[in-house]
Amino acid sequence: MKAPRKDTLETRRQIVNAAEKLFAEHGIDNVGLLDISREAGQKNRNAAQYHYDNKANLITAVLDRHTDEINIRRALMLEQLKDTKKPQVADLIKVLVLPVAEHVASTGNSMAFLLINSQMMTTQALATMRKERTANMPEVKRLNALFAKVLPKASAEKQKARLLLVQSMLHHGLASFHSLYPGKSNKGFVESLCTGIEAVLTET
Repeated sequence: MKAPRKDTLETRRQIVNAAEKLFAEHGIDNVGLLDISREAGQKNRNAAQYHYDNKANLITAVLDRHTDEINIRRALMLEQLKDTKKPQVADLIKVLVLPVAEHVASTGNSMAFLLINSQMMTTQALATMRKERTANMPEVKRLNALFAKVLPKASAEKQKARLLLVQSMLHHGLASFHSLYPGKSNKGFVESLCTGIEAVLTET
């Protein structure tokens, strides 16, 4: 397959940047492809649709630029656990939390990532899309398999409740912290976050 031209790649980058900004500031449901094309400074009002076809593909492109980096960090941490016969719950929680927290702390536009994830968890269609995305990530599959070996057995209903609480604590929690304390180190907050998540996951 022929590689995209440099100007095409730059146009796509501008469109994704615009989508990320508008989704975070105004909400995914309140932003259309025409809005994104205008924000990206495109003369062609259909540029976003031409390059990404629909809003779902644009959401995926916005999230991928963050989750790709997060999963690289997560994969490295999982490799470090390979020699551990039975990782502790606290070890696995760090694999879940730290790659996200470190990405947020080191990436300039990561607040948008947190805000978009927070939105997606409160809308049925977007929550389903988000769940399907994460379920197909190899690093998430490996982490979930390890969690299944060490967490207390629970009913399907309780497992769903735990997952919802943990995801809310992670994304809403980090978004709230960085909104209230921009530029501050999240180290202390992350330690408390990990402790809270462990309490949720190990509750019987």
